[in-house]
Amino acid sequence: MTELIQCNIVELDYNDLVAGVDLTEQIKTAYGFDGTGLLTVKNVPGFIEARATLLPLSKKFADLSDDVKQKYVHKESYYSFGWSHGKENLQGKPDFAKGSYYANPQYDTPISDPEIIKNFSSFAHPNIWPKEDLPELEQAFKNLGQIIVSVGKLVAQQCDKYVHKNCPTYPEHMLENTIDKSLCCKARLLHYFPIDETASVSQREKDNEFSSWCGWHNDHGSLTGLTSAMYLDADGNVVVNTDKSAGLYIRNRKSQLVHAAIPVDNIAFQIGETAQVHSGGLLQATPHAVRGSKVPNISRESFAVFMEPMWMEPMSIPEGVDPKQAQSQTAASNLPPGVPPLSTRWHPDQDPTQTFGQFSENTHKSYY
Repeated sequence: MTELIQCNIVELDYNDLVAGVDLTEQIKTAYGFDGTGLLTVKNVPGFIEARATLLPLSKKFADLSDDVKQKYVHKESYYSFGWSHGKENLQGKPDFAKGSYYANPQYDTPISDPEIIKNFSSFAHPNIWPKEDLPELEQAFKNLGQIIVSVGKLVAQQCDKYVHKNCPTYPEHMLENTIDKSLCCKARLLHYFPIDETASVSQREKDNEFSSWCGWHNDHGSLTGLTSAMYLDADGNVVVNTDKSAGLYIRNRKSQLVHAAIPVDNIAFQIGETAQVHSGGLLQATPHAVRGSKVPNISRESFAVFMEPMWMEPMSIPEGVDPKQAQSQTAASNLPPGVPPLSTRWHPDQDPTQTFGQFSENTHKSYY
């Protein structure tokens, strides 16, 4: 059985980020080779209220009839806009444990060129909002998403300082500029369906494996911001989840499991594979999964914001860095089953001009 260890998650203060305090040692601890790939930020103005407003709407939308939800399914974008349920393939099987609502929290219509929208639909398609069926979702989604992106830029500043210190050929503001200039940030409102109280014991045990609510995966973008989970009963009331083993798990470079508890009033940030490539491996993405609650009839609501480059941006490493440093053999060998190694989707030797769009397409095909 995989070893479960205790690990302190790095916590930054929003006020230090705004003041420009040097936090590069904390960045190294969180995102370096031996880190968890995750840190949290406390004292973010407006965050607590925005989280409390949006997360209950996840269950509210998921509780709509299938006919209503079907109106907001968008196959052409790899289900990257609107409602998605059971389309994602994780660990070799369709994922019915969660449903997601996707949208760009910053721009409703990031690109107006219809040809670009057609060819790069998963990035550039206009948002799809349930204006008739759940009109309050749009503004709540945008409010929380934009707060997370603004803090993400501050975290990115510290990442850039850390990488540039250790790799002078790394562009000084690369991650910050990636987030700031991209029109294609994507956010995902997640509803994890509850375990049925009538389910058999054996089925509950199967459903409560470490990856039962979200299979093992690496984020493939640059930086992901996410909230702590909110647990709701069947009537939509906030409840305390008494199953302390449920939640987010990270697998480190020694194949150990870390149970990552995110404080309710903090925003968490995870490094993605694109930042891993762009930093030449100085920043490291880690595989993570969500373990379901054993408490029946309790759903889990969460929100993640994927900050990533425009589709035409190159997947290049800093000048003079060996591409093999982006993902070591040790890191690749400790990936959980079903998580594709970076080398199967990023091919600097075969195609040195590979773009983020091509990398994303390769990644989608691995999971969908």
